[in-house]
Amino acid sequence: MSGGWKMINGHRHTLVGLVVGLIIGASATGLIWATSGSTAEVRVVARKLDDGRVEVALQTRPVDPQAQLEGLDSPGWGDRLSPEFRFLAGDATVNRWYASSVVTIESEEAAPPSVAEIGPFEISGTPTVSRPFDRDTLFCVLTHGVQEDFFWFQVYSALLDARRWNDINLRAEMYTKGVDQADGIRRCVEDGAAAIATTLAEPDVLLPALQEASEAGVRVVTFNSGAESATAVGSIAHVSLDEAAVGRTAAEQFRQREVSGDLLCIIHEPSNTGLEQRCDSLEISYDGGSVIRVRISDADDSLATITAHATDDVGGAIALNSNTAYLMAEALSAARPDIVLAAVSAEFPTPLAMLYSGRLSFVLWSHALEQGYLTTTTLLWGHGTPFPVQTGLFAEATQISILPTVVTAEAVQAMFDADSAIRGTLPAWIDALERAIREESAQSGE
Repeated sequence: MSGGWKMINGHRHTLVGLVVGLIIGASATGLIWATSGSTAEVRVVARKLDDGRVEVALQTRPVDPQAQLEGLDSPGWGDRLSPEFRFLAGDATVNRWYASSVVTIESEEAAPPSVAEIGPFEISGTPTVSRPFDRDTLFCVLTHGVQEDFFWFQVYSALLDARRWNDINLRAEMYTKGVDQADGIRRCVEDGAAAIATTLAEPDVLLPALQEASEAGVRVVTFNSGAESATAVGSIAHVSLDEAAVGRTAAEQFRQREVSGDLLCIIHEPSNTGLEQRCDSLEISYDGGSVIRVRISDADDSLATITAHATDDVGGAIALNSNTAYLMAEALSAARPDIVLAAVSAEFPTPLAMLYSGRLSFVLWSHALEQGYLTTTTLLWGHGTPFPVQTGLFAEATQISILPTVVTAEAVQAMFDADSAIRGTLPAWIDALERAIREESAQSGE
């Protein structure tokens, strides 16, 4: 099993049927349940028999989203589906849950829309009327990174969701070394992949393998690091956080907090062009002092390395991922409380708890989930587009850029407001954040 899927193997599941669990009193009870895809509604029906038993069954009806939007009535309920074990004895134990046998609900795949429904513009080869691939078509996503990085956990979680939603054969693999990632690309080509998506942390190392893929007729898209190298490696499109915007936004946030003096830009990976771009942009945009790059990937003692760079001239520091933010805060919060600390992160809830406590001044949200979802969509689009870069119509890879979002302590506090949307829709997230804040307070000695 690849390193990418290992992170989320525990979340994998397949829905094979519906087990109806009921507790029924003297009168029958109805229940309506909407499927996650919003394509059907299911309800439990029950009746009490003359001998005191209760019989249960299931009914379904399709949901027409367009009809809902237009306020039209939904179709009627279908025939009752009766599980084999569907009777509850009249003398059944009170307050005990009973389960019927499994009821498998068969659903027909919706017919593809017609050209008339789509509109007058149809290009042969694009996924409009029908998909230009089947369930056996292999798609590959290959990334750099380490399993301990929560950013990549989120990316691979999004890839898994997108694989299910699109019903595609998606292979996702993670590599710590560029040479191994290049070999992974070659294996995908040998296995007949229709399209490949890859990160470009080390574009020079991956270039030969990607050229071989293009020569073999495999469509290539890229994402995350390496936007400036996308065209050179033959990528049709590149999905990424706007790395230059990360540096510019960080510089502006430090200015708003009246930071003066040098800034530490802490880099956690030995070879990653995207991280270097963040520091480059910060250096160009910040005029209060120098930007000092602290490289901890090869350091024997990361804490000592960070501490050693925190001279009296340093007024701020930014970590470029969540794991590094913890090290940075541990190294500097107590010894140099005057230094303004920030992080680039997409992790929940610990960095937000650090914001709440004041150990971090701001976080630039890096949108890991969005990168995973958009990469899969771009991969499928890249497979179907009639205009890959090889046609010569477009001289450069399409750039799909995501801007970082600034998160502050005030935004975290707003999540606890009584009318907070997240409190109502994701109460478990609020619970997790509250626990993280308590742990953060204990760690900081408050």
